[in-house]
Amino acid sequence: MNVYYSSPWIPAEWIQAHGFEPRGAWAAEDFGRGALPLAAGVCAFSEAVLRFAETHSEAAMIFTTTCDQLRRSFDVFAATPGRRAFLFNIPATWQSTAADRMFQSELERLGRFLEELGGHSPSTTDLANIIEHRGRVRQDLLELAPRCSARQFAEAIARFHENGSCAAPDPVLPPAAGAIPLALVGGPLTVAQGDVLDLIEAAGARVVLNATETGERSLLPVLAPGDFRDHPFAALARHCFENIADVFQRPNTRLYSWLKDRLAARRARGIVLWVHTGCDLWRAEAQSLRETFQLPVLVLEADEMSGGSRREADRIQAFVETRR
Repeated sequence: MNVYYSSPWIPAEWIQAHGFEPRGAWAAEDFGRGALPLAAGVCAFSEAVLRFAETHSEAAMIFTTTCDQLRRSFDVFAATPGRRAFLFNIPATWQSTAADRMFQSELERLGRFLEELGGHSPSTTDLANIIEHRGRVRQDLLELAPRCSARQFAEAIARFHENGSCAAPDPVLPPAAGAIPLALVGGPLTVAQGDVLDLIEAAGARVVLNATETGERSLLPVLAPGDFRDHPFAALARHCFENIADVFQRPNTRLYSWLKDRLAARRARGIVLWVHTGCDLWRAEAQSLRETFQLPVLVLEADEMSGGSRREADRIQAFVETRR
């Protein structure tokens, strides 16, 4: 059975160790395709998660509490009897041992849910082997990034979240020489929205950092075997929780620390902020990003880009021109 999860902060290793196929919902080819009848203030991504879950009733869906909209999507989906749904509570605060314990207890609760679906309790050896394998694949993905276009890298990450693999694109399309280095920061970037990366690069820029929720931020650091072989569950829980870098956490200093190191190392000269309709969390970060990193910020509306807006393409072009 496929088990879809709506956030990369859910450890796919734990799902796989129970005998299921873990799949990031946003990485599916049919996720978010077509227009959605959005109500005012509704997050387009949360709506897409809900519609995707409704059309994949044979699978299980894991929602998260990273925002109120996803929580409401779970409430709507789970209201119908017989649906396989789980709400994973990810602590919004992280500077306490209580938050660590909560995350670990949620993983234990998820394990019981998976066993109720017919999964098996994982052995220490099996879980450790899965952690090691997926870590190697993440490392391969990070090494692939400088050698291909931004869209190819994003699609490679999506394949990893969809089926756990890493394959170099053929042919590899190297970034254009002399392009303006930019960072793409923000909420989830789905497979259906990959055109935005082509538009940015067609405007004469290069996305040197894909820091969307489903981009490079979703590739957690690799654990050394000595750090998890004896107690893989505790190590996985601690490692996943300690490496969440997202806007929903308070304080969100881990997100800014993650960005600071990479923006400087890759010499980004501007930030494109990727915001889904109804996502007040990311929209509110625009000014903070400008002030913290002393870089210009262009806010892009995800739903406008999905509609192929000429206006948004012109705004990207104008933004790139200001950085020359």
